[in-house]
Amino acid sequence: MLVRSPSACPSGLPGGEAVPDARGALQGGAWVGGEMPRGMCYEVWFWLDDAVDAEVLEGWKARKAALSQEMRDAGIRGSRKKLGDLEDELAECFEHCVAGVLRRSGGCCALRTRAGDMARGFESVPGAVVYGWNVEPNFVRVWLELSGECGVDALIDGWKAVLPDVAWSPVCHVRGVSDRECAAALRSLSAAMMEAGVANGSSADAAGEAAPEFRHVTVLLEESVDALLPAEGKVIVDATLGGGGHSELLLERGATVWGIDQDPSARRAACERLARFGSRFRVLAGNFRNAVAMLREQGVDSVDGVLADIGISSHQVDTPERGFSFREDGPLDMRMNPEAARSAAVLVNEASESQIADWLWQYGEERASRSIARAIVRARETAPIRTTRELASIIESVLPRHGKQHPATRSFQALRIAVNDELGALECLLESGVNLLKDGGRMAVISFHSLEDRAIKQFFDKVSRPEVDRPEWPEPRPNPDYCARLVNRKPILPSEAELARNPRARSAKLRVIEKVFPR
Repeated sequence: MLVRSPSACPSGLPGGEAVPDARGALQGGAWVGGEMPRGMCYEVWFWLDDAVDAEVLEGWKARKAALSQEMRDAGIRGSRKKLGDLEDELAECFEHCVAGVLRRSGGCCALRTRAGDMARGFESVPGAVVYGWNVEPNFVRVWLELSGECGVDALIDGWKAVLPDVAWSPVCHVRGVSDRECAAALRSLSAAMMEAGVANGSSADAAGEAAPEFRHVTVLLEESVDALLPAEGKVIVDATLGGGGHSELLLERGATVWGIDQDPSARRAACERLARFGSRFRVLAGNFRNAVAMLREQGVDSVDGVLADIGISSHQVDTPERGFSFREDGPLDMRMNPEAARSAAVLVNEASESQIADWLWQYGEERASRSIARAIVRARETAPIRTTRELASIIESVLPRHGKQHPATRSFQALRIAVNDELGALECLLESGVNLLKDGGRMAVISFHSLEDRAIKQFFDKVSRPEVDRPEWPEPRPNPDYCARLVNRKPILPSEAELARNPRARSAKLRVIEKVFPR
């Protein structure tokens, strides 16, 4: 989204050429100053054809027709209170039946990728002063005032004609609003965009430099996608969307994909990469530990496949500002979700010595955990530890470098896992993901270190044994957790060709199970 300051433009539109963000997608525009509406205005909603279920639309249209007839009768009788109540009921009906559905199903990026064209269309179609607009993934809202003979319906037809290849719904929603309501809506839109960092450019820094391009080399691509058996009509969840590499191949093979990621830069990159697949690709913002809840909010109760590529992306490692690596100096951050409360700096500067030592031992298997924790606490007494290089130097003072691996590697891994509660999130995904699968559905999980692989292996073993046995039992008993079979008993590893292309894949392991209901 982009907020543009108005200029002295005869039509009253925000003036000047639309300036897209670094990815070229204008998502919205609104006044942030200047003259505001002074007469009767309209709020217009129009959306994609498949954004709202046909039965829901028919129900809304029928109720709308009935309420409109009552409003006409009330107007003839001069019953102003009744007319006002009916107008409120009509607005509530739209909000409940249509608007709520459109907001919740915000995964298809068909419009956001064309938002620049859409915005230019608002300016090119004569007959209205367009004060503001908001382009969402599958619907558009516009606030306007008529300025000529052209009616609202003709305006909407003109805007739709700007994107003739988009499958627009034949119905739309038009609501008359006062100038004050229109101004309030525009202020709200402008404030929301500014809160999201739009006023300064969500992909640019204060100096106007574009954010680095999202780069990530997909690991075990063919192997993991093949394991999920994607096909037309199948629904697959990519629980670690990243740059969209796995999702792209799943979509190319006909599947519908729900992508989940807590990193906004990853979601943005994936949306741009996969926009060509239209409504078959939908993205959800959040941690994959909440995958089931997020999908159920979208009306998805079961799927044919779940894919998870656990760990850190190349983009996160290679972006110093994210604070994951000590190769280049950067803030000590390590949050996969930049909006999360606790950064690595908070943990390092506020946690007790024993807690830091426990993290380094449990999550990094660092033998010198207590010595490193002691050195960290001693250093922070002089000044807070703020950067990755500072922390790496402290660790190196305890563990001098020997061999190729930097002595801070295990400690950085441990702190990253602690900051993001990665093992806790993985446990939630495994438990909920297998319950989400249909009979015959598959779960494929890629891990990159022994802690992750051990947790995945143990869980898959637990749910794939028809019976369990204990020494104190006279005979094996049925396993209450049994619901799956192992597709591969040993993990699938990267090929020599892949390792030659991407050395970072050397520690990757893929394990797969298939859901089978006990007979």
